Amino acid sequence: MVSVDKTSPNPVQTGVATTSFAVTHLISVAITSPSGGANLYRGSGATITALLSDARGLPVTTGSATATTPKGTLPLSQTQPGSYSGQYLIQLGDAIGPWNITVTGTLVGGNYGSSSTIVTISSAQLIVLGLATTNAYQAPTSDFNPGDSLYATFRVAYSSSGFLGQGAFNLQVRNPSGAFVANLTSIYDSNRGLYYTPSGFQITSGDPGGAWDLVFPANSLNDSYGNSGPSTPVTYRFQVHQPVSPVSTISPFFYAVIALAIGGGLGTTVFLKRFNETTRPFDDLFKLTGGELQPPMSLMLAGNAGAGTSTLGLQLLYRDLKAGKPCGLLSYDAFPSEVQKRMKGMGWDITPYLEQGDLRVLDIYSALAGVESGTIRDPTDFTEISIQVTNMLDKTKGPTTVLLDSVTPIFNSAQAKDCVNFLQVIAAKVKNSGGKFIFTSTKGSMPEDARLTIESLVDGVIDLNLVKKGKSLTRFLQVRKMPGREISSAETEFEMVPGKGILFLKQRIPLGFPAKK
Repeated sequence: MVSVDKTSPNPVQTGVATTSFAVTHLISVAITSPSGGANLYRGSGATITALLSDARGLPVTTGSATATTPKGTLPLSQTQPGSYSGQYLIQLGDAIGPWNITVTGTLVGGNYGSSSTIVTISSAQLIVLGLATTNAYQAPTSDFNPGDSLYATFRVAYSSSGFLGQGAFNLQVRNPSGAFVANLTSIYDSNRGLYYTPSGFQITSGDPGGAWDLVFPANSLNDSYGNSGPSTPVTYRFQVHQPVSPVSTISPFFYAVIALAIGGGLGTTVFLKRFNETTRPFDDLFKLTGGELQPPMSLMLAGNAGAGTSTLGLQLLYRDLKAGKPCGLLSYDAFPSEVQKRMKGMGWDITPYLEQGDLRVLDIYSALAGVESGTIRDPTDFTEISIQVTNMLDKTKGPTTVLLDSVTPIFNSAQAKDCVNFLQVIAAKVKNSGGKFIFTSTKGSMPEDARLTIESLVDGVIDLNLVKKGKSLTRFLQVRKMPGREISSAETEFEMVPGKGILFLKQRIPLGFPAKK
């Protein structure tokens, strides 16, 4: 407080000291978001928040604030006493590089203050989604014979949000030796909301049989603003079949066993069937899938309640952990401690992997159970979960296997279209990092149109089925879809053994008895 006795001697008197002073009232501005040096991407939203206080350190509640953006000025609204905030959607065409964010606060009467921070705007990544092949009748297939024509469809998404809907892109066709064969030019179909190749690639009798690839090389896609992608090559595998001369060999021992079964009557047949049945290791799964599950890929495990989808997903996860691959678990179905206990009961101790950071778990089930101590407060806050998945991938070393167990609570709590989009985004993030995205689903938990959409977008589908006959329960597994593989689509019986996990049941010698149904 300044007290003035006299403004000036009046009349002028000698010996009276005089002076002058200026009164100013600056507002203190502190930018709390985004933090200086942050890397922001085109197409994403930037939340700008600042705290305004007066000379006494009290919140400014009657003022106003604005922030500078690449396009001009953004008004900030007061969200709490003294806290002003606003959201700016970084445009796909905003200049790449430093963005000087200056927040200015003002009070009636001309009092003001400002503060600045510098962030960096980076280009958005273009991500290829749902790359698949069809025949000339637009029927989805990955198997082709001489005379068939192959066509491709796919979508292009931005890593931040939204889809690209213009431009034309080349898709490479490579033969089994990896040599370039041809380019397929794709254009956008606005009615279907995807890119397609109007001119197909015809398979000839001179083409080598085996696994061929459709390939988008790294950074081969660009939009009109200079955003590019994918960051790593995207590959889709399809199979070319050439006629071969059938060779049939039957072991003489096979005839001996059949003769014994027939000659011995029904009792001998039943005895032989039971004696002939043996368990096979979990890795027999990859005989059904046509080989190892090669990243980048997305895989859907679907089954009725109790069929074993969670067990299969966790066993695949543990197998990759043992192979030295970083993994992540999005737990929608149980508390992480319960998952850890369940896995230990199957003989899979994940404690060392958790301690070393090779396995990272995002607890979403706590939010479903009403426990507020978890990282995720809302199980349907797909934006926050997506951010946490990005953080998980950033912290891991190399391509990561991510298991989401399961999607059933998602479809019970949110709109189906939002759930499908969420799964697309997570799959794209994981595959873009070169990893595998696996998720489990209970049959009947999602609308039929959503299920068909998801099955068309994922790379692989494995069905599990629990069949009850009398007092016994039997489990079957069927591989329905794998990218560019010769798969075995026969139903295969399996059992879940404590301490061992999933084991497949197989006849020592193929006697040809009817399978259990």
